[in-house]
Amino acid sequence: MDQIRGEGSRIQQGVKVVVEDLSSDIEQAGLTVKQLQTDVELRLRLAGIHVLTAEERLSTPGKPFLYVNVNIVLGFASRGAYSIHVELNQQVSLTTDGSLATGATWSTGIIGTVDRVRLDSVRNKVRDRVDAFINAYLSVHPRSPGKVKPSSTFPRRDCAR
Repeated sequence: MDQIRGEGSRIQQGVKVVVEDLSSDIEQAGLTVKQLQTDVELRLRLAGIHVLTAEERLSTPGKPFLYVNVNIVLGFASRGAYSIHVELNQQVSLTTDGSLATGATWSTGIIGTVDRVRLDSVRNKVRDRVDAFINAYLSVHPRSPGKVKPSSTFPRRDCAR
C-alpha cells in the first residue's frame, strides 16, 4: 500500500485496479468487466483512496495494484456457482536473496451460488470484498486531519467476516 507524489510534491497513497476478464457467456448474461471496474474504482474514490493510472503505478514504490477476479459457472439449471477473490499485490523483497517479486500482501474471497437471472447480485458481493480492503487500507494509511472525509453514500464495514 504505497505512495505517489501528488499535488505540490505531497505524498499520496493509491492503488491501480485490475479486473480479470470474464467469460463471454457471463458478459452476454449481463455482468461485465467494465461494470466491476467502475464499481471498484468508485468505492475506492468515495473512501478517499487514489486510483492510480498505469503510468502512476509504475512510478510508485511497490507498484501496487488491487486484483479482482470473479469466476461464475452457469449450470444447466437456473443457478450457478461463483467465486470472488480480491487481493492487493505489491513488489516485495525476498528475505532469502533480497530480490524483488510481486506478491499478494492482502486478500479476501468468497464462494457461493447465484440465480442465473440475478448475476448483478454478484456485484454486491464484490463491493463487500472491496469494503473489507478499504477498511484494511485505511487502518494502515489513516487520513491526515486536514484531508477531505469520504462520502457517506456507503458505510464502511468491519474487516472481520
